[in-house]
Amino acid sequence: MLRRALFRLRVEEAIALVFLLPTTWLTLAAYVYAREAGALGARYPGGVVRLGVAVVVLVALALAQRRWPDSGTVRGFRETLPFLACVLIYTNLHDTIGFVNPNDIHHWLAAFDDQLFGVQPCVWAERFITPLRTEVMQFLYLNFFWIAPSTSIVLLAQRRWPQFRAATLGVVICFYIGYALYVVFPAAPPRLVLVYEFTKNLRGYPVGFSNLSAQAFSLLPVDSRAAFPSLHAAVSTVALIYAWRFFRPWFWILLPFVLGLWVSTVYLRHHYVVDLIAGWLLAPLALWVAPRLDAWWSRRQRALGHPPARGAPE
Repeated sequence: MLRRALFRLRVEEAIALVFLLPTTWLTLAAYVYAREAGALGARYPGGVVRLGVAVVVLVALALAQRRWPDSGTVRGFRETLPFLACVLIYTNLHDTIGFVNPNDIHHWLAAFDDQLFGVQPCVWAERFITPLRTEVMQFLYLNFFWIAPSTSIVLLAQRRWPQFRAATLGVVICFYIGYALYVVFPAAPPRLVLVYEFTKNLRGYPVGFSNLSAQAFSLLPVDSRAAFPSLHAAVSTVALIYAWRFFRPWFWILLPFVLGLWVSTVYLRHHYVVDLIAGWLLAPLALWVAPRLDAWWSRRQRALGHPPARGAPE
């Protein structure tokens, strides 16, 4: 019975459920711990609020599908829901990895960067810091949240269902492999590990003129363990590859934003260069796993009499 119910879901929905249940518990545990420790910053209540919103959205979608099973709007929302689940888990996972695995590896990552370049790239990049560049880099960094689903959205707008399905699942699988690696290899970013090596701050313009950097830095977790691998590098690479495969004009539009995103992760001290390398290596793994997993899941759905997702392989 449980297996039949599970295979009613799409594979990305089943994976999201597997990740969402433990990360929900961890988010609530982190909130309680921070409240009892007197360290309840802006992020922990935000995580609980995001979980509440997610529950409301999921219940509303289930009710809408039951009430309007043939609605194009409801089907379209379901197509985009996997991205929303990914973002929810991504934003909450930063604060909770330490509850699962306390064996940090960030000192190894810093040592690797030092061996590879003879310097710490994040520290070396200080010579380029200006308020304007910091604002630009913060803008490029925040672009990640539209870069990730962008190729899928373009293909969805064109109603190219097999290509949309391939791109969406590839990005989602990349996210979830990255989440698993976060837990196995917990690593704090350079902005926390190398804090005493930096001599310049990364504040942009004063609040009132431009507060993008000030707001972004104020929301950063102070105990993040989600540096390795860089999902900013991995997921943007996957989106870029699918754009090259399925809609070449979008590749050329996307390319400068992706390159800027990669540079910004080092400039803003969010990642070691080895994190980016690991992210670039993760991308082809996701591209290999996604279609094979989708094909297997679709075969199982058909065998159990469940309709597969639109655009799923035969």
